[in-house]
This record gives sequence, structure tokens and C-alpha cells, in this order.
Amino acid sequence: MQGFKQITVAAGLSLAGLACASSEVPAKQLADAQASIRAAQEVGADGTPDAALHLKMANDRLNRARALTAEGENEDAAKLLEQARVDAELAVLLARKEAAQARALEAQQRASKYQQPQGAAKANAPNSQ
Repeated sequence: MQGFKQITVAAGLSLAGLACASSEVPAKQLADAQASIRAAQEVGADGTPDAALHLKMANDRLNRARALTAEGENEDAAKLLEQARVDAELAVLLARKEAAQARALEAQQRASKYQQPQGAAKANAPNSQ
């Protein structure tokens, strides 16, 4: 009977430990949010208004999540870390979109320098008659 009691107590402690562990902010979530923020900074999100806004939101959420963790509010902190990661990833996409649009406009402007209007090409062609 005593063996059964020890197993029951051990199982109860294991379940309690799992419950506490699941409410802690996973280090992976924190690392993911930080990595996404770094990626946004590296692609120049600070230089694009829309991307900069989302990067700021990501940083604000990351800082708030750290404060919540210190207060023991790990579940809310985990949610904020996920939101911070998503905001940072959006900042990356917006910065890349802006850069791609700028490159496309530049290419279009270069190409237009080499294009002649249709009438000018005919006027410059030698008269074959």
C-alpha cells in the first residue's frame, strides 16, 4: 500500500511540475521574437515608415513581455512574445517590399532612357523610297 502512495505522490508532483513548466515563457519564444526583431533591423525596417511602425510595436511588446515575466504573468508574456514575433516578421516583409518597389522603379527609369518614342524611330529611319 505504501508503494502505491509513493507512486501517487510522485505522479502528483510530476503533474504539478508540468503545470508550472507550461506556464513559463519558453526560451524559444523569447529567442524567436528577438531573432525576428534583429532580422527586421538588418533589412532596414527602421528606414521604411510602415515597417518602422511594426518594428517599434514588436520592441514594445518584447519589453512588455519581459516585464510580465518578472511579475510572474508568463501566459500573457508568451502571447505578447508571439505578437512581437509576428510584428517583426511583418516589418521584414514591408521593408523588403519597399526595397523591391524602389529597385523596380529604378529599373523602369533606366529602361525608359533607352526607349524611343514610336514616331521618333520612324522619323530617324532612312527613306527607302
